Amino acid sequence: MSEHKLANPGPWAVLAFATTSFMLGVYNAGLLPGGGVPIVVDVALIFGGLMQIIVGILEFTAGNTFTTAVFGSYGPFWVAFGGLELFFAKMIPAAALSSAIALFLAMFGVLTFIFFIASLKTDWVLIVIFALIFLTFVALTIAEAAGIGSLKVLGGWLTIIFAILAWYHAAAGIIAFTWGREVLPLGKIQPAAPAKKAALA
Repeated sequence: MSEHKLANPGPWAVLAFATTSFMLGVYNAGLLPGGGVPIVVDVALIFGGLMQIIVGILEFTAGNTFTTAVFGSYGPFWVAFGGLELFFAKMIPAAALSSAIALFLAMFGVLTFIFFIASLKTDWVLIVIFALIFLTFVALTIAEAAGIGSLKVLGGWLTIIFAILAWYHAAAGIIAFTWGREVLPLGKIQPAAPAKKAALA
């Protein structure tokens, strides 16, 4: 009897993250009127949030610590973003709202920096993605804390760029599965060879 092999759920979560991020980036960059942001909230709760949480659980059962932490953090991020937009922002006094949102963004910036360090042993596309996500959180945090609109626009463009790269990364995994070989290169980093033990005298 052949062994049943489970699918790799990672590209699914990356697609969810990239799609939701791209949509928000379009609005933060000012490419569409801001009144359309509720459509991002809808996608954030269902696709960007719920799907990544599900995949994070699947990665946990597969023993993948890195992807469990990533999807298990960014999924709740999008759910929290949706909750903030729909409910909790209304509970915060106007004078404290910007600093509260800045704190929210900064905390996920810290998590992203940890993911960036971990990604240095994966592939170059993923490294660039996490570097851009981190810079995006920095730009948006400062934009909220200091009220600098140009930094919000910059954050929007950075979001669009890393979302496109994330789509590419997800596409590489999906296409490699159906084609049976690597089609879209990711620049995978080879693990360092184990050090040889010194010969005993």
